[in-house]
Amino acid sequence: VDQMTYEEFMDPLPSPCGLFVASMKPLKGQVVVHIDAAGSDAMLERSYGATPVVVDKPLASGSMSDIEVTQMELIAIALLEELGDAWKGLEEVQPKLEGIENEARFCKVVHPNEMIVLTSFNLSIGAVQGKLDIVYPFLVLEPVIGKLSAKYWYEVKRDGLEAPSLKAARRANMDAEIICDAGTLSIVELRALRTGSTIAIPGWDAGDSWLRLGGQRVAELSETVRDGTTIKATIRGGGSAGAPTTAPDTMVRLSDEVRGAVQAIESSVSGALKAMAGRLDELKGGQEDLSDRVLFGQADQAGAGSVAGHGRRPFSSLSGAQPEALALFLASERPQVCALVLSHLDDSAAARILSLLPETSQTDITRRIAIMGGIAPETLSGVESVLAKRLASADRSGPAAGGIQKVVGILNFAPRDTERLVINALSDSDPDLAESIKRTMFVFEDIIILDDESIAAVLEEAAEQDFIVAMKPMKEEERQRLLERIPEGKRKALGAAYAALGRVRLSECDAAGFRVVEIIRRLESEGRIGILRQGE
Repeated sequence: VDQMTYEEFMDPLPSPCGLFVASMKPLKGQVVVHIDAAGSDAMLERSYGATPVVVDKPLASGSMSDIEVTQMELIAIALLEELGDAWKGLEEVQPKLEGIENEARFCKVVHPNEMIVLTSFNLSIGAVQGKLDIVYPFLVLEPVIGKLSAKYWYEVKRDGLEAPSLKAARRANMDAEIICDAGTLSIVELRALRTGSTIAIPGWDAGDSWLRLGGQRVAELSETVRDGTTIKATIRGGGSAGAPTTAPDTMVRLSDEVRGAVQAIESSVSGALKAMAGRLDELKGGQEDLSDRVLFGQADQAGAGSVAGHGRRPFSSLSGAQPEALALFLASERPQVCALVLSHLDDSAAARILSLLPETSQTDITRRIAIMGGIAPETLSGVESVLAKRLASADRSGPAAGGIQKVVGILNFAPRDTERLVINALSDSDPDLAESIKRTMFVFEDIIILDDESIAAVLEEAAEQDFIVAMKPMKEEERQRLLERIPEGKRKALGAAYAALGRVRLSECDAAGFRVVEIIRRLESEGRIGILRQGE
């Protein structure tokens, strides 16, 4: 525990770092929880199913991703619940996470010169040693500052006033029981006991019993008598140490029998409803599992991979996502997150995504999948939720715009001079794009729009084998129309050669057609043939 200014604590912190800002209602102001990079990294690795190991440079030393922030929020919420329990003996506070900051200079909860109380803890996660700090500004502690001393808790009060520690002890909730000695039973009597057997309790008949609080005997009772729903007894002098000795007759009330019956009925109905709800969850999970099998073709292993309490496969919402899009998002995540996601996807999808991830991390991800440990359902749900939101934001389902086809359509209606200017300029600046546009603007199948003289001129320049192979993908009626416009002598030779042509790869047909198209473009540029466009 140390005392310093807020600036003295914040300035030495690295950038970025992990800072959690929390309120402490009903106390005013906010506290700051800081976990160093080693501790944050080990917590994240363990949350995602890895065994934390000591590394030279923790991954958490950089800015955290959305997935990591989501997990750290869960960790911070659990930590703050424990912090609230630690404060219960002093003040009933309700710590609540207000935000997470990665930059110390942006975490301005108080003035830099404000005094703070710093509590620092050693943090151990597996073999990793980290550090956890809790910053209490004076503004937060001011209402209870008088209670933060040993003198306050242990001083002896005068004038009948009790010490605060005794008050706190008296406020504690403890189970109350009345115990009565049944005497000595023989082994034979013990073996003969059955449901409904009656045992004599001499102490009860004599009015003697014990009062037990929190599992400890605190007072000996006498004159114990049951009066309807109430037990009346007197605390006998000389009871156990610490037991009150001056109290008069004390009444220890039991639960009302009618109330007990109602509670029994309520418990029975509640149990039946929970069982029914559980069965409905199982049926719902079975329906989702069946849908996954029908849609995606790979059944779950028996019970493996289902989220506890939900009955459905983790990451089932990502089953229809494009591997390329998912790999793009996972490429910026830590290897353990990638291993976590891939281990819950179908094998084929996981293999495709793994091949798209950086080669430098593929081996590490595969190793982590093989040795992965248990993961909390909340962690699985958090990772899936973030990835689903990312994929949804990347899915642009609006009408398609632009593209090569749109350029081709525009240039087909543009004047020849404009077309030639654009294509020549693109050939200099972006040859690949210009080539794609050329290929799309006029394909081999468009040869049927040429006049007979132009077709004959093309046949003279093009290789006969290219012309025959390029006709292979054409529709039968288009092929016949093309052959009918070829001079008769040439037509028979081409028809016979085509009939003798066997199976040909589509890529070879495209290449042959493109060579013919190049000849057509060259003849057009030389003015030897003309290509009529739409509207001409």
